Amino acid sequence: MSDAEKAVGNAVDQGQQQEVVDLVVSEKDILKAEKLAKERAILIEKVASNTTDTVPARVAWVLNHHPASRNSDVRLQVTYWKTFDNQWVSGSNVALEDLYKLTRLTDITRARAKIQNEYHLFKATDEVRQRRGSRQERERRRQIDDQPGHPTLTVYADESGKTGDFLLVGSIWFLAGPDVMVMSQALAAWREESGFKDELHFSEISNGNVSRYFEVLDILYSNSTTVSFKAIHIIRKGHTDAPRVLDDLLFHLIVRGVKHEHESGRAELPRSISIWKDEEEASRDKLMTANLMLRLKAASQSEFENRLHVSSVEVIDSKKIVFVQLADLFIGSLNRSLNFDPERISEHPKDRFSRAFLERFGSRTDELRVDQLGDMVVVDGI
Repeated sequence: MSDAEKAVGNAVDQGQQQEVVDLVVSEKDILKAEKLAKERAILIEKVASNTTDTVPARVAWVLNHHPASRNSDVRLQVTYWKTFDNQWVSGSNVALEDLYKLTRLTDITRARAKIQNEYHLFKATDEVRQRRGSRQERERRRQIDDQPGHPTLTVYADESGKTGDFLLVGSIWFLAGPDVMVMSQALAAWREESGFKDELHFSEISNGNVSRYFEVLDILYSNSTTVSFKAIHIIRKGHTDAPRVLDDLLFHLIVRGVKHEHESGRAELPRSISIWKDEEEASRDKLMTANLMLRLKAASQSEFENRLHVSSVEVIDSKKIVFVQLADLFIGSLNRSLNFDPERISEHPKDRFSRAFLERFGSRTDELRVDQLGDMVVVDGI
């Protein structure tokens, strides 16, 4: 074999070896990406369901409900302590003997870095991300620490009506992060006491379980000062692309809902908002979340003088999130009343629950096709 042929052979061998190396690297990258995607999905589910059983889950909860903490590790640490280590925090003071019982800052910041940098959730502003790690910016960080934070509106939404006369989007709104936790704990305690472990779905209401659903209404009503239900609907006839219409309805629901809470004084701007919606088809959900984020950011500028910060828009499986199930109960009740003769009085368990739900929160079941505005329930038609 000539020297030239040997050189060509060596080059081919090296090229093949490089291809093998590239393939191995690619496979490692794929496995890493899959692992991160799985971890990210688990964390999103924990935030949506208010499951705070680990330090990363608690850090994510704080980052979601207190957006100012995304830009400041000091604010994040203090808010974390006041929320999850509050047995050792008295006002703004911590006893020296309790100091070592608090979650360490290194554990909190490590979780924050992974959430923001690897999961790409609850990210800091571009300016802060560029500055982090620079000693010259300590004073600027201190100034950020001193700035007041804005509370977060948390919205859980569901849709209905693809086969009925109306297309509807319904939602449950929480005015501040602690309200979500209080409701979550109340429902968890009810499940433990009652032994009711099934999902809450309007379609599953029957004579055998309707009493349990009425107990849920009692829990909701006892927290009515910090929660509200909002819905928007349109006649289905004439709309051939129901999913697109439902996605548009969700946008209008959010914008009108923010206006209502601000104008009523219950949740004045500036404020952040986090939106969780029951998942549908993966391809549709991906487009919906991207479009809704862009449209709401534009609406913040045009409608709210940039005083609405769109924190996150995520889809989630309702099987795992009780608040999406509550939105389902609301929209199921609304749909039931919209699609039936208001003069018809039925003792079917679904009809009994529908009337009780809407009347308990101040809605006229005989006038649902007319816009209704109240502190606890807002029903808009388009």
